[in-house]
Amino acid sequence: MIRNDCIYFKGESPCIYGLLCDNCPHFKPSQTKILIIKRGAMGDVLRTTALLPGLKRKYPKSTIFWVVDEDSGALLERHPEVDRIVPFNLENILPLFVEKFDVLFSLDKEKGSTALAEKISSSQKYGFGLNEHGNLSILNPASDYAYRLGVDNDLKFYRNQKTYQEIIYEMAELDYQGDPYILCLKEADRKRARLLFKKLRIPKSRPGIGLNTGSGTRFETKQWPPRYFAKLIDLLTSKLKANVFLLGGPKEKALNRSLECRARRNAFNTGSDNSLLEFAGILSFMDVVVSSDSLAMHLAVALGKNVVALFGSTCPQEISLTGRGTKLFAGVPCSPCYKPTCSDMTCMKAIKPEQVFREIQKIL
Repeated sequence: MIRNDCIYFKGESPCIYGLLCDNCPHFKPSQTKILIIKRGAMGDVLRTTALLPGLKRKYPKSTIFWVVDEDSGALLERHPEVDRIVPFNLENILPLFVEKFDVLFSLDKEKGSTALAEKISSSQKYGFGLNEHGNLSILNPASDYAYRLGVDNDLKFYRNQKTYQEIIYEMAELDYQGDPYILCLKEADRKRARLLFKKLRIPKSRPGIGLNTGSGTRFETKQWPPRYFAKLIDLLTSKLKANVFLLGGPKEKALNRSLECRARRNAFNTGSDNSLLEFAGILSFMDVVVSSDSLAMHLAVALGKNVVALFGSTCPQEISLTGRGTKLFAGVPCSPCYKPTCSDMTCMKAIKPEQVFREIQKIL
């Protein structure tokens, strides 16, 4: 007997277990079907995984589908509570219009996501939708606060004290219990880091400090000055005898090479061509990670690392480090501003290397 109500059923090919349906020990029927629409950015996708424990508390026998941008899917593919990842493209989205869901959570404000939320059949819907004017709307009253955060700068910049996790739990009408967000890695994801450390002959029995020197591509205003990184490297290697690991992607290739050359001792360039999970694997070996408000910060938090997070143009109150590390925010009169560029960068320049060094000392 073919069981096409199993979540592992494909039809065009055998399931992942390669077994026929009769007496299959892996049979798992779709019971409460939940659809999460949260596509990007990567850091937001990652911290939305904090919602999964709350969903399982309320819907313990649920099957969870997640619509996500294709380049963010790797953040979810190891998570045990995500049953099916649905990359956001036409071929994968079209079948969703045929399926019926019990609960839908629409957590993006982009029109593609909100239009999808409106059209998919679901008994209950939470979060953001799209009205007949093509404008953002809400699917349930509890999402009004999150809605107003997008249109009221005074609320978002100054009055709001809720973290992102608290906000999405409020939208979903779930009880928030301090649930962290998690990135699940396998040993294969850490393999490149182990090989790299062996090749670089990293001195053992020293604290490992990861410096994420970039700021992403959207906000140049998150960039800490390169000369501050150079000063911090000097303090860490001379006073703490630490191993300093320079972290970044293609955009940071030249900067990290320059910082490595300027350092007098124990500063190691981890490369700029690591895959997303390889980069996370390197982070998993750090004792402390220093980063601006970026994907690297979220990866470090999700891996349970101690973090010193540097904030300038964005709001620190929305970020939870889950009790590990500290957030540094100078709070100059013009910040937060959420501007992508700035000629002065007063906010990030106000966070001095000596201040960051002291916070690392406290953690260690």
